[in-house]
Amino acid sequence: MKTSEMNERQKKAFFNIKYAACDLIGGLENAASDYPAGSKEHQNAKEALADHAALVSLIYSMATTDIYQEGSVSFGNAAASYIKDIRFCGKEWLMERVESRVRKLGY
Repeated sequence: MKTSEMNERQKKAFFNIKYAACDLIGGLENAASDYPAGSKEHQNAKEALADHAALVSLIYSMATTDIYQEGSVSFGNAAASYIKDIRFCGKEWLMERVESRVRKLGY
């Protein structure tokens, strides 16, 4: 689905998912490259990146509880109405977007 075909709630959800995925996966990729290959941190990051189902589940949870934007995250009462709009998109639609994003990032 193209963003031009989405309503305003769906656009909010789409970008929230995009940035939540970048936050999580980017952090794991950084950990995997920053630590030596034999280290516990490197191993944990590689294992997390290899678990597609866990990535999808965690990103869905992140994107439906906090607001992610390029370079920042917001949470708490200020995020409540924004998150409500995202949840109105429905779990099935949201999960499809999360699956698509994780696959697009190569996981």
